Amino acid sequence: MMQAIGTLERAVSRLEQDVAQRAEVMPANPSPALDHGAARAALRSLDDLIDTLKGNGHG
Repeated sequence: MMQAIGTLERAVSRLEQDVAQRAEVMPANPSPALDHGAARAALRSLDDLIDTLKGNGHG
């Protein structure tokens, strides 16, 4: 289980970096194929899920 959580954490971290890089590269002309707000919300949701799986839930 902890190995799976670690894998999820690494994947989320890579996705966060990718979203941040895309936002830097195309701030004035956002890609219609990528909704940055939705992507960030999805990543936050995954972070919350990981915390819950670890037993560190926020609420």
